[in-house]
Amino acid sequence: MKSRWYANWLIVITVCLFLSSLGLFVLSLKSTVGFTKCAYGDDLGDNCICSLDGKKICDEKVNVDESLESSEFTSDNLKYTYDFTDFIDAGNRVTSNVIFSDISYMGGGLSVTLQIRAFCNDDENVAQQIGFYKLDKERLVLTVSSNIVNDSFSLPCTTRSEFYIGNFPKEVVEEFEVFYQDEFKVLYPANSCVYEGFVRNEGDVYNSNNGCFLCQCEGGENICEQEPGCLQ
Repeated sequence: MKSRWYANWLIVITVCLFLSSLGLFVLSLKSTVGFTKCAYGDDLGDNCICSLDGKKICDEKVNVDESLESSEFTSDNLKYTYDFTDFIDAGNRVTSNVIFSDISYMGGGLSVTLQIRAFCNDDENVAQQIGFYKLDKERLVLTVSSNIVNDSFSLPCTTRSEFYIGNFPKEVVEEFEVFYQDEFKVLYPANSCVYEGFVRNEGDVYNSNNGCFLCQCEGGENICEQEPGCLQ
């Protein structure tokens, strides 16, 4: 009877060890082969990034840097896209952290294109980013949260980034300004202008609605000259 009891316990212990080994093997296979919801670096769209453990995390669950005051920023009606531009090295010095390229109203929304600094890997892939914005009555602040926990994204680079905010009011107040805020809460002005309710880019030349003034946007100000012979 005693030898039979020992034999039964040996069978139980053997079965437990086998099941434990099988579980560990399945977990290892899942990690190795990549049976996860996503892979780090995948373009998931919809303002979503993929964490290192293969989980899809979207903007409402991303831990945005505290300096961004995430409670004030949103991604509602925002489509944010970005592409690698160039590496930053000794032979390619970038004089500014942010360069605004274009601000325009199109398709019922406001499009802002700019060049910003980021981190990339050797394959010219940019660390995953999510765009946010904060809209006040007289200004728009844009910012980006980057996922750079992966050590391979260690090379300074620049990206061409575009923020498109849908259902944006076409006419804005004359004092309206556009800024980009970096991770250190430094604000970079777009130096854009608003003239007769429309946003103009730095350097743009435009006429007044009545044709009496020719204006140019310089440093965020409308510099206008009256056309000769124009009747007021």
